[in-house]
Amino acid sequence: MNIKNVVKVMNFHALVRVDRAKREAQKYMLMSGELYQMLDQIMNNRNLVLDKSVMQPDPKKPSLTFYIGSDFGFCSNYNTLVNHAMNEDDGDKVLIGKKMRCHTGSTVMRIHRGHIRENLYHVEEILKDSLWEKQHSSIRIVYNRYINSTTSRLETMQLYPMEVPRREDAAAYRQDYVVEGDLSEILRQLLLTYIMYEIELACISGYAAENVMRQTTTQESLDKIEEREAQRLMEERKDRREKEFSKVIESFSKMRN
Repeated sequence: MNIKNVVKVMNFHALVRVDRAKREAQKYMLMSGELYQMLDQIMNNRNLVLDKSVMQPDPKKPSLTFYIGSDFGFCSNYNTLVNHAMNEDDGDKVLIGKKMRCHTGSTVMRIHRGHIRENLYHVEEILKDSLWEKQHSSIRIVYNRYINSTTSRLETMQLYPMEVPRREDAAAYRQDYVVEGDLSEILRQLLLTYIMYEIELACISGYAAENVMRQTTTQESLDKIEEREAQRLMEERKDRREKEFSKVIESFSKMRN
């Protein structure tokens, strides 16, 4: 088996996965943005009477952090960065990624990154308990954020308590509403849905970042393979020239004799 061809295939698939993740992330970003706008309209509209305690956690409780890593140990320091941040945290944790290694705090749940979709119901139940029962002082995610085709960085994002600053444009809040049902419950459900979308978006961004690292690593391997091939070709040409020169000298010597 030609190792160069294997590395080329790995490199190509990493690029394809990054592109696929970018397209998928666009959908989640759109939904997350719409939910944020809805939360903004409700929380900052003076025509609505809200129980603001819905959005306030109990500061005495521990934090809840979702640590998003990889199922594989292939990609350089990808999991190392997340593991390091995780082991400095004494709060409650949800670990997403088979290679996550936790030595501090309480692990609420472990999920393989590849199984996140099948476990979204369980993630939602954890979030409901956290928000409804005020079990945590904050909810955060820590993940490797995709920046561009060559760059990613470790990012910490707080999802709760959620700050929704009022916009300077007062016209944005002049619309009136007819509300059926418990407005505080609607607000709570919107917040839950927003957090769920942000977690899924972070998983997708982390997947893209993982494949950026994989693509970079395989490209470096390809460059080294090609460098060795070029060096070997130069040595073969040098040997061939030396042999040809030796033959010329030998032929010339025979002619003189």
